Amino acid sequence: MSEENTSYAEEMLAAIHLGQFDQADKLFKKALAHDSDDLIYSLGEELYAQGFLDQAKAAYQHLLDKFPLEGSLKVALADIAIDEGQTDQAQEYLADVEEDSPAFLQALMVKADLYQSEGLTESAEHCLNEAHRLAPDDDVVAFALAEFNFSNGNYAAAIKQYRDLLLKGQRHIAQVDIVSRIGNAYAAVGNYDNAIGYLEQIKPELLDLNTKFQLALLYFETDRTDDAIDLFKEVLEQDSHYTSVYPLLGQAYQREGNDKEARQTFQLGLSMDQTNPILYRLAAQAAQKDGDKEEALEDYQAALKLDELDPTNYDLLAKFYLDQHDFSAVVQLLTEAEENDIHDAHFDWDLARAYHALEKEDLAQERWQAAQAELADDAAFLLDLADWHHEMGHVHQEKDNLQKYVQLVPDDFEAQERLNELD
Repeated sequence: MSEENTSYAEEMLAAIHLGQFDQADKLFKKALAHDSDDLIYSLGEELYAQGFLDQAKAAYQHLLDKFPLEGSLKVALADIAIDEGQTDQAQEYLADVEEDSPAFLQALMVKADLYQSEGLTESAEHCLNEAHRLAPDDDVVAFALAEFNFSNGNYAAAIKQYRDLLLKGQRHIAQVDIVSRIGNAYAAVGNYDNAIGYLEQIKPELLDLNTKFQLALLYFETDRTDDAIDLFKEVLEQDSHYTSVYPLLGQAYQREGNDKEARQTFQLGLSMDQTNPILYRLAAQAAQKDGDKEEALEDYQAALKLDELDPTNYDLLAKFYLDQHDFSAVVQLLTEAEENDIHDAHFDWDLARAYHALEKEDLAQERWQAAQAELADDAAFLLDLADWHHEMGHVHQEKDNLQKYVQLVPDDFEAQERLNELD
């Protein structure tokens, strides 16, 4: 060795750092032959951390041959096997760790991760619960159990476990902010006030991009529109390709009555992402409202092309055609959709209006009746149906639908007056 107090392991790592891999291989063999067991173990850890899995595995296996009952070596080899996709081999290593081994707890944790990755949630939960039973005061185990519940939608349990960790003074574990997790869990169960309360505890400069987006979304959902706009804009300033923002930011502008900014936001979003049918629909509606019929049609058609199985895309395009009085296009679009087993009650409504405009009243009546079965609580539909009955001279049916309508919209005084006249 070049220096009296330098180990072969250290020389090997230095050679790797210099890119001298042939020399590193020679030094690795000498390290296994001459260095202490502790140095070889540390070398295995460093090699694993640097991604040299074959050498790390050789180091651990060398030690396991000398110490066949050492559970920590089996867990280390299991980790490498998992990284290499050798899950069966990993399970064998983990199953071989004795229950009285100090590494048994770690083995349970690795097993849980492995089961979770394979979709075996019950087995993963069993391992985590067993680990928690063996080490009820271990914060890492408690955190792993909370993470398991969070990722599997058991938010109530996760919230309690995260809060228990907070009460013990644990704010960050494995680079995860516990407060952020609690906020997101509350958001997932619809408790937006608690969710905001927790997320607002995080200093603004410490909010990561996803948490900032989540908080902005919560502001949007709770009608704190100005706060939502400000935070959505911050997300885009950090990452203009965070395309989930554009639909929401545009809708926030619409709430504020800023239609021009909304449309520009949707258009900017489409310049970043041409794969989002919802964004195309929003852009189309904004263009239509702005009187740009050509662009509206292009965007509606683009949304439909992206997702030809979503009935909403057909319905919105049909309503655009209705607005343009292109009733034949409505019939063609929606009948072709139904021939492909795509249907929605709104199709019946759209077709009823189209057939009525085309003076095909028998077909219109069939569609009104079909739509009524599913849209009986839709105020706009009931008013439209009442109008059709009025045109057809069906006084009783007009009155019946107006009565249902005013129950849903009691402050429509014009409809109430119309009903009074019928009485």
